Amino acid sequence: MFKTRRPNPEEDKYNKNCFFLGTASSLLESSEGEAERWGTCEIAAVANVDKEVYGEDVLGIDWGFCQFGTCSSCGIGVRSNLKHGVCPTCGSKVAMS
Repeated sequence: MFKTRRPNPEEDKYNKNCFFLGTASSLLESSEGEAERWGTCEIAAVANVDKEVYGEDVLGIDWGFCQFGTCSSCGIGVRSNLKHGVCPTCGSKVAMS
């Protein structure tokens, strides 16, 4: 399973590391008639569903990852289709807007 694999297990004594599902997005900054120019890419981890809030079998409505926030424990940006998630990098609960 992807979640349990480690990118650098030999470094675990001095370096936390994990794989996670994420999104990368960039906004179009140029106006019509200009050469196409894109902004800086923003990377966010896709939060796991908070099963304590939503139950075991809930994935939510597929509205895309419209909810976003920042994990207060590890500082990574997170996205989800639900307001309550679990950070995939550290396991902390995350509330999103």
